[in-house]
Amino acid sequence: MQVTIGQLGRQGPVSNQFEGYFRFICLECGEFRATVNPHNNLAHCFSCGRHFNNIDLLMALGYDFPSAVEVLEQWLRSHREHHASNV
Repeated sequence: MQVTIGQLGRQGPVSNQFEGYFRFICLECGEFRATVNPHNNLAHCFSCGRHFNNIDLLMALGYDFPSAVEVLEQWLRSHREHHASNV
C-alpha cells in the first residue's frame, strides 16, 4: 500500500508513518484514520470502517478495474527491478 501511494505522488492521498503504522487520509470519509496492517498490506479506516486494498485505492481515485490491475503490475515490476539492481 505504501509503494502504491508513493507511486501516485500528488494524485494519492496524504499519508504518513505514525506510531509504527502507515496511515493515509481515507478516500471515503476524509479522516486521517486509514491504517495499513503491516502483516497483510490491507488498510482499514477507523472512522468510517471502509477497507482498502491496492486495487480499491486506485478505483476510489477513478481507475477502472482493468486499468488499476495494469498499473499495479507495472509498478510491481518496476519495484522488483529496482530492488534487484540494488542487491
